[in-house]
Amino acid sequence: MTNDRKLPLPTTPFPPGGSGHLSLVGLPGAGKTTLGRQLAAHFNRPFLDLDIAIEAQTGRTVRELFATDGEATFREIEAAVLRRALAHSGAPLVLATGGGTPCFHDNMTLLNSAGPTLWLDVPVEVLAARLPPEEVAKRPLMAAAGGAEAWLRETLAARKRFYARARLRCSAACTLPAVVAQLAGAGFALPGTLPPAS
Repeated sequence: MTNDRKLPLPTTPFPPGGSGHLSLVGLPGAGKTTLGRQLAAHFNRPFLDLDIAIEAQTGRTVRELFATDGEATFREIEAAVLRRALAHSGAPLVLATGGGTPCFHDNMTLLNSAGPTLWLDVPVEVLAARLPPEEVAKRPLMAAAGGAEAWLRETLAARKRFYARARLRCSAACTLPAVVAQLAGAGFALPGTLPPAS
């Protein structure tokens, strides 16, 4: 299911002061899109959801691409759209990747070289509870497996070594204030205003 080539971790730090793209990786349901939008607003950056970019450029949904062209072709399209987005963006992005993006075509190396990467390492039980049946039906690989939690466990086992190459990892409450503090502690800090505490 994943690209088995073992690649070295990048040795250069990401650019200081908040330059470079900020990419979120993790399993479906981890909150990449939701948190990505919040981080983009906080840091006053453009936000890009990679799956939406793929659909916009192909004129087909991710589900249709999987069904008609197969996963291998989808991953080639995904890699091409990712490279185009990172190379031609007018400003540093906050990028929400697809769940499998880091595992194919050396994408994790590319993401790490483009800026800080953050793995949203949310427990499988929490992820499964977040995904109602209608959402599972929309996700091609999960629907084929016949159940969210079993698929998530199996998929995490296969993808974990790719996710673990992210420069940062959030395994507790991945709220906007917590992640902004984590990014600041790692040297990624831009002006921004946190929402008032509720």
